[in-house]
Amino acid sequence: MTQSTNLPTYQPALLAKLELATRWQRNRLLEPVKWLAYETGQTRFVPPPSRLYIESTNICNLSCIMCPTGRKEQVRKKGYMDFELFKIIVDQMAPWVQATTLHIWGEPLLHPRLFDMIAYCRQKGLHSEISTNATLLNEERARKILDSGLGAIYLCLDGMRPETYEQIRVNADYEKTNANIRRFVELKHAGGYSAPLVNLQIIEMEKTLGEVEEFVRAWRLPGVDRISVKPFDSWAGQVTDINALRPEDGQRPARRYPCPNLWYHTHVYWDGRIAMCDRDFNLLYDLGNVRSADGTVRVLENWNGPQMQELRRRHLANDLGSVSPCDSCTEWAWWKPTPFRSRGNYNAARLEGGESGSDHGDS
Repeated sequence: MTQSTNLPTYQPALLAKLELATRWQRNRLLEPVKWLAYETGQTRFVPPPSRLYIESTNICNLSCIMCPTGRKEQVRKKGYMDFELFKIIVDQMAPWVQATTLHIWGEPLLHPRLFDMIAYCRQKGLHSEISTNATLLNEERARKILDSGLGAIYLCLDGMRPETYEQIRVNADYEKTNANIRRFVELKHAGGYSAPLVNLQIIEMEKTLGEVEEFVRAWRLPGVDRISVKPFDSWAGQVTDINALRPEDGQRPARRYPCPNLWYHTHVYWDGRIAMCDRDFNLLYDLGNVRSADGTVRVLENWNGPQMQELRRRHLANDLGSVSPCDSCTEWAWWKPTPFRSRGNYNAARLEGGESGSDHGDS
């Protein structure tokens, strides 16, 4: 990959024309352009992202042993995204992104207006997804989700036995969570719902290794669309003692290439601050806020703003010594875009029943 010194003057005109096209047409036409911007090392005129990640809240009801939130490693101020801010972000980004994920850190079912968020995405024609630990997924919420227009839901159950699950998902009850998930799946199947896509997920780590295959067999049920076995994540090596949970290190390319996240995805935390990705859970690298000093919300302007341009430049130059958490991250290795495919992490998860659409499936 080479870094281009000549800025592509055609892109602003192209984007203006694409505003008149349908979302499907825009996304289809822009994928090769995004790939070209990534491959040629563009930093300034990068087309709009393919996926929008919105942190509805960074508050969680569990203390999971593999999660920076549960381990109190995430020290940002806690809160919930304001619904009016959420609507403005969606208004600006819905014409461009393929989907939005309504969680980054925290448990989305804790947000008091989560169902309003899902409904607003549906109103704007935007595919939305959530990942949940399912401890709060009672029948009332299950029925609301099924009727909400949600596009996909990731249900996380790390273990097939109480003693395994409850050591990992601290403060959770295995029998209750298992019953919540089974009831949700039953309601979806019995009601003939085609959506949301249901992805059952287990994280492969030292404590779950002996139960992974049993998990895959047990959850091949009507109403379950995907079963994912996710590799353990040390969150860019920021939590050192968590590495003891990893069963083994995977293989990655010898030569580092720029992380595609910076050309394909945008992440907005609950208070409007912009993150390079979810690995920067404490916002160590400042990318600003979607809200400017005068209160105006500008998402796309920040997408190609000076701070984002500089971060892309550093990745292109492999100048990451002072860029945390990029300096210790290996996530880039599991994602290499092509002209017609931009989704990440497919090599990092074993999927039963096909491919899922999000690379953020932890809750």
